[in-house]
Amino acid sequence: MSRLPRARLFDGTSPALWILYTDTFTMAVGFYMLVPLLAYHFLQNLGLTIAVVGAIAAVRTASQNGMMPVAGWIADRIDYKRAIALGVLIRAVGFAALGSVDSVGLLIAASVLAGLGGALFHPASYAAYSALAAGRDTIRVYSTRELVSNLGFIVGPMLGGLLAGLDFRLVSWVSAGLFLAAFVVTVVGLPAGMSTGGSMQQLGFRAVLRNGAFLRYCLLAAGLSVLVSQLYLVVPIRAAEVLSGSVGVGVVYTAAAVLMVSTMLPLTGFASRTLAPRSILAVGAFCMGSGIAIMGLWPTLAGLLTGVGVFTIGQMLSQPVANAVVADFSHNNSVASYFGVLGLAHAIGGVIGSSGGGALYSLIEKGGPLSLAPWWVFLGWGTLVAVAFRLLGPRPLARPTERDPS
Repeated sequence: MSRLPRARLFDGTSPALWILYTDTFTMAVGFYMLVPLLAYHFLQNLGLTIAVVGAIAAVRTASQNGMMPVAGWIADRIDYKRAIALGVLIRAVGFAALGSVDSVGLLIAASVLAGLGGALFHPASYAAYSALAAGRDTIRVYSTRELVSNLGFIVGPMLGGLLAGLDFRLVSWVSAGLFLAAFVVTVVGLPAGMSTGGSMQQLGFRAVLRNGAFLRYCLLAAGLSVLVSQLYLVVPIRAAEVLSGSVGVGVVYTAAAVLMVSTMLPLTGFASRTLAPRSILAVGAFCMGSGIAIMGLWPTLAGLLTGVGVFTIGQMLSQPVANAVVADFSHNNSVASYFGVLGLAHAIGGVIGSSGGGALYSLIEKGGPLSLAPWWVFLGWGTLVAVAFRLLGPRPLARPTERDPS
């Protein structure tokens, strides 16, 4: 049984890949300095209810991931560079508005813009990595991409937490400015012609929809997204309750990112040498469900940090493997379309997770005999998804041929 190969950081990285890594880092800082703090801002500064906050998060998730199949198809036709550039511009507008408006209607409009921008650049960016990874170990490239993103996960919450203490509008404006910087990096640094376009992509998109094994994987990924979505809803709310304030939320996210950066490569390397992809994804799902439950059932600082740590381990295990599985399904043909269809699965899971998470957290706020039930629901869901991945998950990936990058 083949395993995932080890990832070697920045080994033989081409100049174009360096540009794309820079793009990813810039967008990650801009994203993580704003989105994790939105729930706190909406609740504490604008006085919205948890149900409304969950609904707004669901709108952003649906507008982004729900449009990804179309956006992926567009990216395969117009070129990944153009799709990334257009997407980051639209997201910059949406993010600037999220911290500047206070009515629910305008917040929903801003969330739609932010989501549509993400829909355009997300599948295009992942497909660009696949195109630029030609002749290299794709797993290594995607693992490095996750590591670079997590470096942004360290800087972003820390910067966002500090700016939020001054004026939350600064958080959204700086975040938007970073996406404008990503636009410049994309236009100036990325090469054109990273997609083939034309009728081949039309055939490729139809092939995606006929790939039963991939669609089954998308269904499992939707179940995983229910848990991932809690990173932007339950986790920041719980962190604010335990540590009091936006700075505390930033500290928690930064601590999680430091754990990722310092342990991700050895942890994923060990897992890939000892477990098949379906087992790694199963362990990741169980860890995320368990981490959420620990945060709630152990209502102290120690419980919060332990829960976030377990949740983060689940993320580290599942992220690079999930991306590698999609690249393997696509066989380097219409990659953006494959990531786009997967984005729809993430949208379904994200909407269920955001809306359901908001409803469950309402039970916690009300207190009473059912106040602890939601944490057991998250644990049960993580266990169910883990079992489903173990029984129905993707088969082991073929080991790519190693090539001397020199």
